[in-house]
Amino acid sequence: MKHPLRLPAAALVLWLCASAAAAGTGTAAPAALLDASAVAKRLGAELYWDPLTETGSFERNGAELRFSLGSPIALFNGRQILRLDPPEDRGSGLSFSEAAVKAMEGRFGPLPEKGHFTVAAILIDPGHGGKDTGAVGEHVINGKKLRIAEKDLTLDISKRIYSALAARFPDKKILITRNGDTYPTLDDRVAMANQVKLADNEAIIYISIHANASFSKTAKGFEVWYLNPEYRRTLVGSDTKQKVGEDIAPILNVMLEEEFTTESILLARDIMDGLNSNIGSESPNRGIRAEEWFVVRNARMPSVLVETGFITNPEEAKLLSSGDYLRRLSDGIYTGIVKFVQYFESMKGPSAQ
Repeated sequence: MKHPLRLPAAALVLWLCASAAAAGTGTAAPAALLDASAVAKRLGAELYWDPLTETGSFERNGAELRFSLGSPIALFNGRQILRLDPPEDRGSGLSFSEAAVKAMEGRFGPLPEKGHFTVAAILIDPGHGGKDTGAVGEHVINGKKLRIAEKDLTLDISKRIYSALAARFPDKKILITRNGDTYPTLDDRVAMANQVKLADNEAIIYISIHANASFSKTAKGFEVWYLNPEYRRTLVGSDTKQKVGEDIAPILNVMLEEEFTTESILLARDIMDGLNSNIGSESPNRGIRAEEWFVVRNARMPSVLVETGFITNPEEAKLLSSGDYLRRLSDGIYTGIVKFVQYFESMKGPSAQ
């Protein structure tokens, strides 16, 4: 969720003074204006706009430019002042002059090269479903019965993450393995990810959502799993083998394996950081772990499995039945995914393929 703009005190004074000065000049409006969505596409940035406060921002790879309707001052990365033609709304929505767009382009810098790597698709996988309830927690809390099925919990959390990602990344493929109480097999889930069509410079990441259970009712906490680096899978397909040759294909496979492992660990850490920030005071951080779960060992991409908590623990089950707690938990996973995507797209160089 986008928060209202918060400006440093000095910058806020400059902003208000500039806005007041602009109001008294009576400067004529530019002859032609560009729609804000078209500006965002041209900048290669995400647009955020709050019509109530009439403030917004463009964001690209962690860089942010904040602006206000009618103000000739924008703020880049929270510190740098940028003067530009004031954003306008002539009745058809937020828009900018060509000069303002060029000023913003100059501050953001050139768009990434066409061959630059990008996360083009994100797949969210709610564990279990349909005939497979997953783990079940049944408790009596304050005289009331509480029953939680893993399949329902994972679907709730996954749909929250899916909606947030779809809103944040409208140009990416945001996928989910199930939208209701259905039962896609493990093979179905992995195939859905592996069959996504990608260009040579595009990547996909896989996040599987689960809840934990234990014979010990005292066990509690969240954890994130990635594929054991000792496990070896086939990542190079027959088409690639024909292109690079039988002798090179095994070397390429090892390189891809190492790359996916590194990226999976980074993704796991970012998600763990997001969870720790949002719910760490209420649920223990059990850390990042390696295992050979079916979905992470068969997905040919960076992939992680998130255990959101123990539904067999009465205290944690009560938390996991709270809408506010699920919102914060989901936001933590979402924040971690966004952080990884921004890092991946800003740090990856041009594709060598």
